[in-house]
Amino acid sequence: MVDTVKQKRKYASTRRAGQAADTRDAVIGAAREQFIAVGWQGTTIAGVARAAGVSNETIYAVFGNKQVLLRAVMERSVRRTDPAVPLLEQAGPRAIAAAADQRAQIALFAEDITGVLGNVAQLMAVVRAAAATDAEVAELYQNLHDGRRRNLAFVAKALSDKGPLRDGITAEAATALMWRLASPELFLLMTDVEGLKAASYAEWLTGALVDGLLPAQ
Repeated sequence: MVDTVKQKRKYASTRRAGQAADTRDAVIGAAREQFIAVGWQGTTIAGVARAAGVSNETIYAVFGNKQVLLRAVMERSVRRTDPAVPLLEQAGPRAIAAAADQRAQIALFAEDITGVLGNVAQLMAVVRAAAATDAEVAELYQNLHDGRRRNLAFVAKALSDKGPLRDGITAEAATALMWRLASPELFLLMTDVEGLKAASYAEWLTGALVDGLLPAQ
């Protein structure tokens, strides 16, 4: 005999989980648009709630406050189309590690990180501005850059595993160079201020990393 009560409960539970995920997605999407459009000070829980079609109470229940909401928006933006998968476990970094040689690794890295920066750089500018007046956001800003360095250390190790780096440069020094050149701040300077296309930034980054990290051919 089929237990219809258990089936109904399982269906209801699955439906509620799906609805909760949809609500979270809607709030994060609305918050991202608000943060980019009007900045940290201009973004309010009430404004995000209106844009997402939910109540203020729903946002507070799910996220707690605006600082946690900003953190969730940043995490989603970094992970892009795979929000449940940490960045280093996604296809881009795995392809970098598996590439045949160092030049291929750098080219793949430049392409992948340009996509990430295109998605997060404007938000990082919001975080940086808010960090000046909000201690919790200041901690978030520092943690984001610390996380960048840890992720880039993965790339530096992948490069050094494939062969020597220029003039015996260490993986730590390679990480520092990538951390500076592939920063959201420099990306915005070159794209928003200088006016370069993202593809041109990726091409420049590839050349800069080849020149800075690989032995001369």
